[in-house]
Amino acid sequence: MSANTVTDRTPAPSPPSLRLREEMLGLMQALADGIRIDGLMADQLSQIADRARLCGEGEMADGLLDVTRQHRVAVLVGQGRLAALAARYAILFPDEP
Repeated sequence: MSANTVTDRTPAPSPPSLRLREEMLGLMQALADGIRIDGLMADQLSQIADRARLCGEGEMADGLLDVTRQHRVAVLVGQGRLAALAARYAILFPDEP
């Protein structure tokens, strides 16, 4: 096998800016997905807590509401991280959408 055959199959390295852009976009998408999931979990747990309270399970409802609050805080933290990353992305890639 000649040296050209090996190098012909080796992909050209991507420019650092392209790789960074793709990594940042992937991270922003993952953060957005996590925010959505935490919001959905908080909504569902809140509804379950309401039902538990109606059934006389106050202690269970309180526990569920604690977990609900944790998910609501996670949404806020995620939104802050996403906003900070989006601002950094806009600085690094001003001509990108």
